[in-house]
Formats: sequence, C-alpha cells, structure tokens
Amino acid sequence: MVATLFRSPVLASWFAAGVTLFNSIIAIPIVISILSVEEINVWFLFFSVVALAQGVQFGFNGTFVRFIAYSNSGVRISEFASIKDLKKISTESFLNIGEFSTIIGLTKYVYGVLSIIFFILILLLGNVGLSSPIGLLENPSEGWVAWFIVVFVATMVIYLGHYRIFLEGTNHVVTVQRVLAIVNLVGLGAILSVLILKPTLVAIVLVYQVVALISALVIAFIAKRKMSSTTGLVSSVAFDQNLFSIIWESVWKSGITVLIASSVKHASAILVAQWFPVGESASYQFTKRLFDVIENFVQITFQAKLPLLASLRGKGDFMNLLPALAEIQRISFSVFLIGYLTLLLIGDPILSLIGSNVEVGGYTLLVLFSFSTFFSRWSGIMLAISNQSNNVIEHKSAIIVASIFFPLIYLFYEDFGVEIVPFCTLLALLFAMPIVIKQAYSTIHTNFFTYELTVTIPFLLALLLINVSFYFLVGIQLPK
Repeated sequence: MVATLFRSPVLASWFAAGVTLFNSIIAIPIVISILSVEEINVWFLFFSVVALAQGVQFGFNGTFVRFIAYSNSGVRISEFASIKDLKKISTESFLNIGEFSTIIGLTKYVYGVLSIIFFILILLLGNVGLSSPIGLLENPSEGWVAWFIVVFVATMVIYLGHYRIFLEGTNHVVTVQRVLAIVNLVGLGAILSVLILKPTLVAIVLVYQVVALISALVIAFIAKRKMSSTTGLVSSVAFDQNLFSIIWESVWKSGITVLIASSVKHASAILVAQWFPVGESASYQFTKRLFDVIENFVQITFQAKLPLLASLRGKGDFMNLLPALAEIQRISFSVFLIGYLTLLLIGDPILSLIGSNVEVGGYTLLVLFSFSTFFSRWSGIMLAISNQSNNVIEHKSAIIVASIFFPLIYLFYEDFGVEIVPFCTLLALLFAMPIVIKQAYSTIHTNFFTYELTVTIPFLLALLLINVSFYFLVGIQLPK
C-alpha cells in the first residue's frame, strides 16, 4: 500500500497536500486563538500578497511543463504550434536531446530573471497592501520582520522553480510530491515546537518559511541529479531567441490569465482589508483561506495528471486521453465536495472548541464561495486541457472575467459587504462560460453536453443539493 502511494501521482499529491493541510490544521487554530485579530488579519494577508506577486511568473510554469512534456515524448519544437490540429497518434516518439537541452537552458534563464522581477514587485505590493494592517499591530516592527522573511523565502522558491518544472515536465510528479510530503512531515516537529513554546507572529512565519525553503532546495538537488544522469543533456543557462518566441506565443496568453486570476482572487482580499473593519476582514480572510486549501487539493489532484495528458495530446492519442481526463475530473470534483462538506459540518464546532478569535463567514458567504470555487475549477480544468493542445484561449476568458468583476465589486461593495467578492467572481465566471464551452471542447473533439453530462454536471447538482439541504435541515438563518 505504501509503495502504491509513492508510485501514483494523484495519491502522492494527496499525501503531500494532506501533510501540508495537517500542518495548517495545527497552525490555524493556534493562530486564530492566540494571536490578536490584527495579527490574524496580517497573517492571512501575507498569503494573498505573495500569491498576487507570484503572477509575475506570467504563465511560464504551465507552458514550460507542457513543452518539456512535449519534447520528452518526442514532439519536435517545430511541431509545437500544430499540435492542436493533430487528430491521430504520432508513431515517431524519440527524444531529441539537443532540443530538450535548449528548452531546459531557457527555463533556467527565464526563472533567474523572474526571481529578480518578483523580488521588486513583492516589495512594492507589500508596501502598498500591508502598511495599514501592519500599522495596526501592537508592535509593527515584528510585522515587518515577518514580512521580509516571507519575501526572502518566496523569492528563493521562485528562483529554484525551474527544477520543479523539469521534474514535472519529465513526468516525475510523484518525486516532487514525495519530497513535499516528507519535508513537511519532518518539519512538523519544528513547527510543533514553535507553536507550543513561542507562538508569536515572527516565529510562526519563520518556521513555516524554513520548511518551504528546504522543500525547494531538496527538489533542486534531486532535479540536478536527474539532469546529470540524462545522457547528452546540457543543462547550462542559455537564452534561445527562436524558442522563446515560440514559447512566448503561449505564455503571454496564459500570463494575462494568471495576472487577472491572481488579481481577482488575491487583490480582492487586499481591498477587503482596506474597505472593511478589521474583524469583518479577518473573518473574510479566514473563510477565503479555508476555500483556498480546498481548492488547492482539487488543483493538485488534476495537475498530477497534466504531464500525462499533455503527452497523450501531443501524440494525438484520444482513445486514452478522454477516459483519463474524465476520471481525473471526477476525482477532482469529489475531492471538492468532500472538503466543502467537511467545512460545513465541523468548521464551527472546532472553532467553538478552541475559543477562536475569528469566525467562519456566514451561510451566504460560504455558499457563494462554494459555487465560485467550483466554477473556477471547472473553467481552470477545461482551459488547461485546451492548453495541452497548444490552443491557448484562457486569456479571452480572463479578460471577460476581469471586465465584469472589477467594475461590479467597486460599485457595490458598500451595499453588499464582503459577500460581493465571491458573488462577482461567480457572475464573471458564468459570463465567460460560453467562450470556454465553444472553444475548449473542440480541441478534444467532443462537445459540452456529450462530455459533461456524466462528468461535471452530476457534481454541480450534488453541490446544489448540499447547499439547499444544509439550509433547510440545519435551519440556518440567512444574514440580512
């Protein structure tokens, strides 16, 4: 059983996420019961500011993983642009080590540049988004010390990110997730020690960031060894203008999506901290963080299979692609429903038990987050599948989402409170659905109803049933 766990990309991803979640389960109750409301607000804002700044990667992550997977499965660089038109299995599938080396060298170069840009951007965002919340702390200097620890580690993780991309692109997702699981499990001892002996904001931030940095360093060490064992691979840093032009054709489209998605999801959290009282903001940040954890589980479940899906699409193997895609989607949505049900059933009792200083949002906020998160994951999955065909359309969807979300949230936040954020997110995603339906499904030679009738639609109906049942069976009063 243990051997199976460490061989399966999905199970290994769950194990790694489970360990991370367990660490969070330990930290969050202590954070929200011992730290002040102002410190809680800052703690959760750290996550949002870092995630927003990570948009500087501008779609390079997924594009490089996909192109490395293409090359590793025998697709030539000159064929990348025509993959979307491939309708039958390619019989030529041997690795061109020269082209593969060129892709790896460019990945290293790009991530060196991105880490510098990220460092500058995160300092600017921190100054704008955290000055007011940190200023409310009893000791603001401690808040800034904690923030600079986060900045340093996050920059290093960005810089070392190309090693993880290499492993995932060469279908070593299991290796990456195994490292994350083991390092986080070993780091649990240090985390427990800090949480029991010295649970201050700076100490908590430091121990978690050290664990994150060690994970990135171990992944880099393993990737270097695999690179050195690949016959003929030259992994030196190099910039290839021709290859970059090909990659940029996909990256700029994915990049717009990353920037908009990060802004919708994380910049809104910063705005909430500026617009609403600290208690209301802290409750929103906490609820958002819980849904981020659930969404992360769903996302890593699907991403564990992305290199395989990219390889199958690159070869035009639809006979195996569609069943594999349907299976991983069903598993992903099952994970979402289980996570959401767990939050509904045991969230409030646990908070009451530990004497939390912050509450989960009301019924309306939970329901809106549940639907906006569900549609966000559906959209993300289908756009990722379109990407595997090198038919990048996510930027079109993202522009529609942004053009609806930002005007609405600005116009109505005073009237509707924090619930306006997930509501506008959901509304914007629904408006973007037609373009996803029209263009994504054609890349796998099917249509929305034929495919989704037995995949996504049953889970959407189950989510609707859960929310309606919870309202009537538990007798929750809707907030006025």
